[in-house]
Amino acid sequence: MALPVQGVFEVVERAGVSSWIARGWAFDAEAPDAPVRLRLRCEEGVLGEFLADQRRPGADGAGRWDFALRLPDRLTDGRPHWLSILAAKDGRELPRRTDSLFHPSPLLGRLDGIVDGTLHGWAIDERAPGQPVDVVVTIDGARAGVVTGDLKRPDLAAALGSDGRHGFCFPLPAALFDGRPHHVSARYANTDRALEGGPLEVLLPPALLTARRRTLDHRQTRHREALEEGRLILAREPLNHLADPDGYRRWLAAHEAVIGVRVAAVPGGGPDIRVHPVPTTGDAEGFAAVVAGSGGDAVVLLEPGARLHPAFLPLVQEAMAGGVEIVYCDDDADEDGGDDGGRRHSPRFKPGWDPDRYRAFPYTGRACAIARHRLAGAAAGVARRERPADALAWAAAAVDTALLTVAPERVHHLPYVLHHGRAWTEDPALPGRAVRVRACLDGGGVRADIEAYGQGRLRVRWPLPDPAPAVTLIIPTRDQGPLLKACLDSVRATVRYPRCDIVVVDNDSRDPATLALLDRLSGEPDLRVRRWPGAFNYAALHNAVVAELRTPYVLLLNNDVEAIEPGWLEEMMGHAVRSEVGAVGAKLLYPDGMIQHGGVIVGQQGGADHAQTAFRDGEDGHLHGAMVAQNVSAVTAACMVCRRADYLAVGGMDAAHLQVAFNDVDLCLKLRALGRRIIWTPHARLLHRESATRKALRSPDDAVRELREVEWLRATWRLDRFADPFHSPNLSLGPLSHVDFRWPEPEPRRQG
Repeated sequence: MALPVQGVFEVVERAGVSSWIARGWAFDAEAPDAPVRLRLRCEEGVLGEFLADQRRPGADGAGRWDFALRLPDRLTDGRPHWLSILAAKDGRELPRRTDSLFHPSPLLGRLDGIVDGTLHGWAIDERAPGQPVDVVVTIDGARAGVVTGDLKRPDLAAALGSDGRHGFCFPLPAALFDGRPHHVSARYANTDRALEGGPLEVLLPPALLTARRRTLDHRQTRHREALEEGRLILAREPLNHLADPDGYRRWLAAHEAVIGVRVAAVPGGGPDIRVHPVPTTGDAEGFAAVVAGSGGDAVVLLEPGARLHPAFLPLVQEAMAGGVEIVYCDDDADEDGGDDGGRRHSPRFKPGWDPDRYRAFPYTGRACAIARHRLAGAAAGVARRERPADALAWAAAAVDTALLTVAPERVHHLPYVLHHGRAWTEDPALPGRAVRVRACLDGGGVRADIEAYGQGRLRVRWPLPDPAPAVTLIIPTRDQGPLLKACLDSVRATVRYPRCDIVVVDNDSRDPATLALLDRLSGEPDLRVRRWPGAFNYAALHNAVVAELRTPYVLLLNNDVEAIEPGWLEEMMGHAVRSEVGAVGAKLLYPDGMIQHGGVIVGQQGGADHAQTAFRDGEDGHLHGAMVAQNVSAVTAACMVCRRADYLAVGGMDAAHLQVAFNDVDLCLKLRALGRRIIWTPHARLLHRESATRKALRSPDDAVRELREVEWLRATWRLDRFADPFHSPNLSLGPLSHVDFRWPEPEPRRQG
């Protein structure tokens, strides 16, 4: 009597994206060393034969043959099918460990994970792969929203043979940034079927959430009809990684390696630098005498609870060997004072030396070494003007005075975290800063007003000569009559400057309402309409108009900018009349209160882009950078004042290579090469409706032109080797520059 074939139909499982595999084993005792012939059967009959021909390994699998049969496409048509496996030898059905009814869901998808507060995944309906699938996101069991799987994913395109538009991203709500664990899952809309990969557990500290992301989250909630746009914007929005201790520790590991390489290259020797810990108690005069009586070429006044990195002294010695009088470095907080950096946090990444910014806020801290003769002169100034309460107040005043009075070329910044102290609180140098800043300016012959505002900040109101120099506002326009009218009305409502003219440059307007407005404007006093026909060339237009003018100063102003408070022009002109200044830019705001322009970082995103855009108006920013006047490498021509003679001396804007974009950046870099400073001031606040005059979708020609212009800027100014001196090399050059780390590069860049 023939022995029956033994075996088991174990499972039907998915293989890849769109295939299904039937698995099991078979054994024929009469031919144990030969593969076993089997048959696949459905409700319609036998579909074909196949072999169980994969030897099962191991002692318990002796004589067994595994099978892995790819089911034919006819069984994956979305309908239910009854499946069984038969032995070809005798027609017996193999016992099953799986359901005999095969009815796979055509819905397929997965949660890939959560990156920077955004849930990523994909979903597809195999019955209609060209139609996007809606996914319901659930947080802690409650519905959080619906997202559509329509983002292009090249990996899915390759696997499915489709266009790959099955991905999705869902920014997690701001309420989840509460430091508590939450569970995130997702299901296909109108079903109870969950996506694979979930639920995911997420814990997001509140400090990671930027004000900008909170604002965008609120906007998304209020405007559900703009879900797609809001979701994509949020998905690209970085978190405030500088506030993440774990992220900082990871960055520090790479940073310490760079410091090690840098110190190894130091030749050794150099000035004798003495470190004097500042006592928490003790009189100012006694400590001053101790410091004055000690030897050494330079002095470090180390505040209580602080410590220096072992690399501090050799790097400072190297820097001061070249005639530098003050060296400062980056710092962080270290609560336990250990050497392993286990509790280091709150890094303070500083720009290069900027006397304007330092007058406004002492961003260097006291993590610095000072040449003895420089400190002696500062101590004498403190003795003449102040009566410090104790040794700590004296040390703070002496360091502050030294920095306020040093020549700019005698200051050097070490962009390494080499000073570790207590978390930043009230600076003991702040109470007397207004007196010191005024004394410094008086010594230079400048009679400026000094105002305290915010936490430890000072505003210097630079004086205008009497009479004030004339300035002409240049406003280009093409149609957009309502924007132009709003711009002009805001200027007239806020400007009290005594000598101000306006030139509206019309570039082929065709809109009847705009043409009527221009006709009315032509008859107004102190305003001239200048026609500029032909293709739009922002640089050539301004070059021609500036050449025609006779006023000593010009202000370039976009037609989509509106003044929102008086005093902005006076503030900008106060800086512009300074002999060392070449251009002045304003603080421009989006209508929702986010900063649109806080100066320009050269090198950002491979070209140049606006700074401070991670912050709302009124937020301090990193080291108060969004709230104090400062030097920058460039400012936008959307609102820029410059001296007409300087503009012409550098050849104006480059109309041949930069017709539309980056001409303002190139102009500012040429002014800096002339020896002029570029100033950004937050005390001139205006509204910039940038999206109103920019097409949502650029034409292919626009994209090609912009690419050509940014490549020209890169090549001309060697941006591959350019290090913006007013942006910390430890801060990101990504879209939002002041909330993320920049990972160390193998070679230092040259200072711009």
